[in-house]
Amino acid sequence: MKLGTATAIFLNIDTDKYTDNEKVLAIHQVLRMSTHNGISKAAMLKVIDYLIHLSFDVTEEANE
Repeated sequence: MKLGTATAIFLNIDTDKYTDNEKVLAIHQVLRMSTHNGISKAAMLKVIDYLIHLSFDVTEEANE
């Protein structure tokens, strides 16, 4: 996967256009980048939320 594609997937993690496997591969590629200046904090938080919900059965009560 090209870095541009990985970044686009990362920045649009909520899209149904890509499989979970493609999203995880994109996240891994973005994590390996030498700098993350082009990635906003909001995008990082969305990806963290996506990964948590992918890995665990999280209820909204956990936010309280």
